[in-house]
Amino acid sequence: MVQITFKNMIDFYYIIHYVVYRYYRTHKESYIMSMLYACGLHMILSFTLIGNIDYFVCLLLGTPFHVDKLVAWGFIIFWVIVEYMVFFRNDIYIEIFDEYNKQTDTQEMKSKCKKAKIFNFSLLVINILLLIIVDYLNHHQ
Repeated sequence: MVQITFKNMIDFYYIIHYVVYRYYRTHKESYIMSMLYACGLHMILSFTLIGNIDYFVCLLLGTPFHVDKLVAWGFIIFWVIVEYMVFFRNDIYIEIFDEYNKQTDTQEMKSKCKKAKIFNFSLLVINILLLIIVDYLNHHQ
């Protein structure tokens, strides 16, 4: 049985960013731009998922949509602060991701990266499907 701890959750959070970061690093992007792409991609995917969930809950309950410009900007500012504290403060991501690069050939790291890729692609597919459903509902009501 897998015990989920705060350390495991933070490690998974680092890994899901690392796989996107590593992709951009292999395509000759700088350290900072690779990390900004990883953070930006996860922010967009997370915000889209939250917005879709809010849309369906509001549709189900018959309430007005909660996500407006103020909420969106609040989410973006909150996300930037969290990402800065977790990754960019003292360039901690470089140290962590360099350690991940050293462990990249181990079976444990390959397993973690595979799970992170599955998570990232699953999140993308779920968002696309939800957006298709939202588009259908908006045009056929």
